[in-house]
Amino acid sequence: MSNRLLSFRAALLLILSSTVIIWPISYWLPLPNYLTVLNTSEYAQYATTLRGIVIVYILVLATNLISAILAFTRLDFRIRAALLAIPTFSLVAAPLLLVIPVAQQLPDRDYFTVLQAIYRLLRFSTPELLMTVLIVTLLCFGLNIFALVLTAKDKSEASDLMPKDKRKTYAVLASVLSLATLVSLVSGVTAAQSRALDRDACTRYAALPIPELDDQVRSFLSDVQLFGEAAGTENVKNSMLSFVQYSRQYLELSNLEEPGIDLDNVAEAVSIAKGSITLACTEYSVD
Repeated sequence: MSNRLLSFRAALLLILSSTVIIWPISYWLPLPNYLTVLNTSEYAQYATTLRGIVIVYILVLATNLISAILAFTRLDFRIRAALLAIPTFSLVAAPLLLVIPVAQQLPDRDYFTVLQAIYRLLRFSTPELLMTVLIVTLLCFGLNIFALVLTAKDKSEASDLMPKDKRKTYAVLASVLSLATLVSLVSGVTAAQSRALDRDACTRYAALPIPELDDQVRSFLSDVQLFGEAAGTENVKNSMLSFVQYSRQYLELSNLEEPGIDLDNVAEAVSIAKGSITLACTEYSVD
């Protein structure tokens, strides 16, 4: 097998890795909005660490795509390997190192507790999200390492030529994977927009004052309904609208002398629906 084939296979792995890493990056989109949040005083103590981690992930995505393109050129393998190696190892090392200054400022917290808190501030605010982003990061790292090994083994000379049919085959495969990456990016942007709407709905819901008088309840429920209708995903939307529905049902029945239904059951449904809002908004508890 020609050594040039190794670089072509590395290119396919790098495109696949790019498709994978788009998922965590999508949680920071639109990027200007997230960076604006990091500029607030609330994040001042952690802003440098958070920005550094975001930059590393984006750098890996950009370098992967550039390295994939360079794999189809005659550029010396050592240059291509060096270009790929630095961001690849930074993907794992940089977050661990960037957390150290923050951990030193919080001596009452152990390192891994601080690390988890930092990833919560990166919008991976539930244990499931945290576990997923760690798995995705390690998968991306593994694919990059495999690609790096293949690139380092390609010791072909610049004058070495690949058969035209094999170049065409790998170019087609790279195009298909590139299309998958584009689809992943579009999907990530769409999901980010939905999460932004959810985040806004949850933030506005959390800021609503609890009604103290009976005549304030209907206005409160109207606001919750508006927030729910403007939410980006069915999970947040349905939880808020269900809460409004059961609450209004309870209000109407409680005014009847003979409601014909056990009000305790309706009250329990209201409580469950309210809890579902809290659960649905847990992911958006971090700006």
